[in-house]
Amino acid sequence: MQHTGIDGAAVSASSASGDTVITPDTNPWQDTIAAADQALEEAARIQRGVQHNLRLMQEVRALREELRKAHAEADRYRGMHARVVVGMRQLEEEHTGAISRLHADNEMLVVRHRVYRLLAEHYARVALRLDPQAFAGDRDRVLQHILFQRRKGVPPEEIGLSDLAFLLL
Repeated sequence: MQHTGIDGAAVSASSASGDTVITPDTNPWQDTIAAADQALEEAARIQRGVQHNLRLMQEVRALREELRKAHAEADRYRGMHARVVVGMRQLEEEHTGAISRLHADNEMLVVRHRVYRLLAEHYARVALRLDPQAFAGDRDRVLQHILFQRRKGVPPEEIGLSDLAFLLL
């Protein structure tokens, strides 16, 4: 009867049962030394594998840290971008409001210019003496008439002195 030993070699039953028959060229420690060598090689291979795994884990940790930093930086830039967009929208709204105010002011200045020009022409034609109170009253009536005509769609430039003759009499 035979069985396999540590190194996978077949061992006879007589040597397994305790009958030690030592042949002169076999050493009983050879199997033990070979098994120990094999175990040491396996342990060295496992150690190399563990060291490789540790290096990989360190690389993974370093990459995770870089990823965390990249995410933090992206979040920071995202926040900065959001603040800039909000600021730009506020500036745009302020700019739009300012432009609207300037357009309204410009239109009023154009109307007032037209009023003064028409009054100056009227006073020059009629050769009236300039009385500040009469001028203020005439100015208010002409201004109201031009604003009324403007609401109807008539531009101030098209309103002439002949359209205002009934107001200034």
